[in-house]
Amino acid sequence: MTAAAHGAMTPAPAIPAPAAPRLRAVPPLAAPAPETTALWWARLLRRGPGPTEYSLVAVNSDRFPDGTPVDMTAVDARGRRPAGWQVDVRHRAADGRVVRIEVAEELAERCPPMWFAEVTHASSAVPAVSLLAFRGTAFRRGAVVRPHEVAAAGVRVTDRIAEVRWWIRSGLVDTVTVEPVYRGRGVARTLVTAAEGLRFLRGWAPLRSDGRLTDAGAGWLETAPPAWRPRLAERSEVLPDADVEEELTGVARLLR
Repeated sequence: MTAAAHGAMTPAPAIPAPAAPRLRAVPPLAAPAPETTALWWARLLRRGPGPTEYSLVAVNSDRFPDGTPVDMTAVDARGRRPAGWQVDVRHRAADGRVVRIEVAEELAERCPPMWFAEVTHASSAVPAVSLLAFRGTAFRRGAVVRPHEVAAAGVRVTDRIAEVRWWIRSGLVDTVTVEPVYRGRGVARTLVTAAEGLRFLRGWAPLRSDGRLTDAGAGWLETAPPAWRPRLAERSEVLPDADVEEELTGVARLLR
């Protein structure tokens, strides 16, 4: 007869308690970096086998106060740029000639590869400069050339896909033009950012607007990078979205 026949219960085997999980203390997730309008400038030395070159890099961060020029040539950058960089103006040490301009990928978005031409308007009553953007393989991406080099390459100035023109003493943008087929692809933002880097290298006034905007210009203003917003006046006058310059009046024919 079994023990069960006498009503005896066989005790169940003890189940060991689960081991306490081994947790590791870690710091909390970092909060997103606060949006800042500060834009400071880093000067980097670009070492290489060729002629000595420097980079003037605009950086959008709170590491230094807005507008601060910072000499970082004592540090070997090894091709790197400070976090938050916006535009890199590469120039030669010997004569200051701009070799190329690069804009951060997050600003360029879907912008096609472009090269640039710097044009001085000698006939203007007020000193003015234009930076023209071109597509094609006449020059490598980001290259900055002069008008006679554009002509020598068999390219017409009218072949440009975008242009920003501004007055160098005040920094006031006279016009930003983008060919219709290239609008909405980050071309204007890339071009104006490149122009801002060029003007700082030249020692000219910061680019700004005066509130007279087309609908396209107002749309760009709403999505402008944080560093631009303090210098872009709120819309105060509506300009027509025209494609014929003669139809426009006023100082700032922005983004037609």
